[in-house]
Amino acid sequence: MAKRIHHMGMTLTKKNHDRFHRAAPALPPKQHEALMKQMKITREQDEEWHRTHLTLAEQRAQGLKPVDPFALGGGFLAWCVQHGWLVHKGGTYFASKEGLRELRSQFEISL
Repeated sequence: MAKRIHHMGMTLTKKNHDRFHRAAPALPPKQHEALMKQMKITREQDEEWHRTHLTLAEQRAQGLKPVDPFALGGGFLAWCVQHGWLVHKGGTYFASKEGLRELRSQFEISL
């Protein structure tokens, strides 16, 4: 079964959610107001959200793309294994002496 995401009053599969956000047009102010009213979001809550988040239009204008932090973290772990800084055994990662030293000096990561 596909992963379900509850977003803005809708339940979508992850694939459809991603497709929606790639193609969604910017909401005109009246539609935005109507959507917020339907979702029972106060003007203060909406203003706070807009202070702390980028809209889709702002993300597109700045050329930004959301990142899955788990994919990024997994890629970094694989990179550390390739460099011999980490050893992956039975689902657990172990740091080598060189790995401890390099992670601390290059990335300020203390294990």
